[in-house]
Amino acid sequence: MTGGRDTTAERRILTDDRIDDLGEAILALTRELWVLTDRQAVLEAVLAEAGIDTARIDSYTPNDALRAQLAERRQLLIDNVLTALRAG
Repeated sequence: MTGGRDTTAERRILTDDRIDDLGEAILALTRELWVLTDRQAVLEAVLAEAGIDTARIDSYTPNDALRAQLAERRQLLIDNVLTALRAG
């Protein structure tokens, strides 16, 4: 336990010579984020054209199976990013 003290500076995820790798990772994540943002906008437009209220998305509560699937996919994304940062 750190007693609330910030220990971020005490950890080293990347060494100084890996800054280019970090930049590449950020760019890759930014590209993926844009693809998802674009698809989300298109999906919401298609749903609205079909008469489905897209406000339901914000209030939707996933069931246990979907929550588990989302948690698994989230962890896979995190693991892939960390693997990429550690490679090299």
